[in-house]
Amino acid sequence: MRYFIFLFTLFLVACSEYPEMEMDILAQHIYSQNPIDLDSQNKEYVAMLAKSFGMKEDEIVDIQKHILSKKTTSRMKLDYEAALHKKIFELKQRNRKSAQKDFIVNVLAPYLDDLSRGHIYKSGLENEVFEREICELYEKFFSEANAAQSMRDFMNAAKIYFSGESFNVDYLNTINGNLLKHGFFLDFELQSMASILKVQDTLLPMTLYRDDSLAVIKLKRFIPGLMPSKVGFYTIGMRYVVVLDDMTLVRAEADSMELVQGKSYRKYNDIRIERFWRSLGLDLNLQKASEIYNILLKKDFEDKSLAYIKKAAELNTTIHEAKHIVDQIEHPELTLNLDAEFSAHVTETIFSPVPNVALLSAIQRLERYAMHQRLSRLNQVVVNLWQIAMLSAYKEKYTNDSLQQDLIELYNNYRTIRENASFESLDEFTEKVIKKL
Repeated sequence: MRYFIFLFTLFLVACSEYPEMEMDILAQHIYSQNPIDLDSQNKEYVAMLAKSFGMKEDEIVDIQKHILSKKTTSRMKLDYEAALHKKIFELKQRNRKSAQKDFIVNVLAPYLDDLSRGHIYKSGLENEVFEREICELYEKFFSEANAAQSMRDFMNAAKIYFSGESFNVDYLNTINGNLLKHGFFLDFELQSMASILKVQDTLLPMTLYRDDSLAVIKLKRFIPGLMPSKVGFYTIGMRYVVVLDDMTLVRAEADSMELVQGKSYRKYNDIRIERFWRSLGLDLNLQKASEIYNILLKKDFEDKSLAYIKKAAELNTTIHEAKHIVDQIEHPELTLNLDAEFSAHVTETIFSPVPNVALLSAIQRLERYAMHQRLSRLNQVVVNLWQIAMLSAYKEKYTNDSLQQDLIELYNNYRTIRENASFESLDEFTEKVIKKL
């Protein structure tokens, strides 16, 4: 029996793709992202933390106890720094592939997360030596010419930002160009957080589009830590659309919870938005808008599994972010974010497998912009989208094809706010992106 348990343990270790983060490193990493309540082991609270950080519930309890054992935050930080030093010394002696992953989990990821919020390890020469060691290990495990210098340039660009200068995103793109060759991607948000994620799938291989190209990759968290609220994104200057697997699940779970509540769910509660609708001449109040929302949600998602809802969120995000890149390729002169969001949301809805749900998302996003900007062209878009939503909710003969045709007409007739220009026909986008997804 003991022999069996020993073999089973070896099997689990062998099947573990990534090493665990060292406890002293994990404690600082988690607590610096969000100072959690260390005394509360309420089941709901622990479950919420586990979900937020991508950990198991017993791991959350263990890390709470570990942080408490440090007595002070300064002691925790000192132990964190000592653990980083120890890990760096150890990694200098190792060369296998597993060491690369250990470096990512226990050195690079926590350090870059600290850097994203302007937390510098030490000052002066000691910090210079420490960062040089990280850069040298990066070049060792992600072998590419001048890799160490690329990481050094990226670190310096981030530090310069916190001294009041602008951040050059090209340095981040260079790092990601190298990380992608090894199946990783760095999501780096200044003043927020940084996450190194693994490439779980390629949703659209690199595809030529006119004189440029684009691809879509799905990323998944493998290191404990908070995730950004976004479901997908792309970085200016890099032709990769990113879809975040963990966050599409969060979106799907939220939609499922709303669906379960049925008619009792009130999406709209703020009287200010009702006043805004009336100013546009829309026959809407909070109750009617919530009713339309529930009808359209049910229309697309009734009797659908969580897996289906998650996949729909994944496809919607892919279409939306891909259209942002395509618009940049086709119209680099168009710079107003409001126009870009109109184009991406309406295109997403036209091609979505769940067009009514995508329409709801478009309405919520664009009416939020319209309420703050008070631009007549954007106001008219909100009116048009709500009119389409009412038809889809209440007119029996109004099909998804009808919805699609009305949205194509809206897209074709739209003129950008600043340049009064049209967006390109969707024919090429259909051929080169939609048909390949």
